[in-house]
Amino acid sequence: MKIRNALTEDFEFILKLTRQNMERIVAEEWNADWEKDVEPNFVNMWKSQREKRIIEIDNHSVGYFWFEQHSEKKEIFINSIQIVEQFQRRGIGTGVINWLLKEARNRNLEFVRGVIQKNNVHAKEFFEKNKFKLTEETKSGILIERKIVR
Repeated sequence: MKIRNALTEDFEFILKLTRQNMERIVAEEWNADWEKDVEPNFVNMWKSQREKRIIEIDNHSVGYFWFEQHSEKKEIFINSIQIVEQFQRRGIGTGVINWLLKEARNRNLEFVRGVIQKNNVHAKEFFEKNKFKLTEETKSGILIERKIVR
């Protein structure tokens, strides 16, 4: 598995993968229309200053993740981790988590955090398996966190 910075030309892959993985979940959770409600917001968020990475296997893109550092909260906040369905459950997501934990350690941060949709059973199982705690339920989802061990 190779992790590299996302490039402008990766965006179509990212948008298509996000829709494949998340359209049903957000439609159920937020009663949202993908093209009208979700995609425009996703495009605007993607343009902001967040760190974006592509996951490759054998020089083929199989996923991406994007995150941001919140120094005041001493955290890396995961905005999204998406992996092509046929590459899921092969340890790639755990590899991404390990990369993020190492990155947080290197930046002297204390947490890796994120939010998952309440109805995203696979995400809950994945993060629990990777030792994240489900810390709080909000209107927009479930807050998750893992403390950095030094």
